[in-house]
Amino acid sequence: MKRIDQYQSVELSVDGLDHPYQFKIWKIHSRSNVIVVRKDSNILPHLRVGGRHRMKYYYPGEPSPDGVRETTIKEISREEQGRFKGHFLVGLEPLQ
Repeated sequence: MKRIDQYQSVELSVDGLDHPYQFKIWKIHSRSNVIVVRKDSNILPHLRVGGRHRMKYYYPGEPSPDGVRETTIKEISREEQGRFKGHFLVGLEPLQ
């Protein structure tokens, strides 16, 4: 597996939802490894700080995931200004 900063996107499946969700991994401001979730997304109520999820990580240009990593949600914040206004930034911390 590669280092987390080498991945481009992540896929997350949650029990109770019909399909997996795929997100681009962003490095925003001083934060790193953040996904951007719309405020009306069905997955948002299933995410909480400290929650753990098995996520599939994708490397740029690769159609298949590089692997599955247990990942902790380390922060969730709502953006009130700028490019992601009205969205939630969800910080990821993959476990080794």
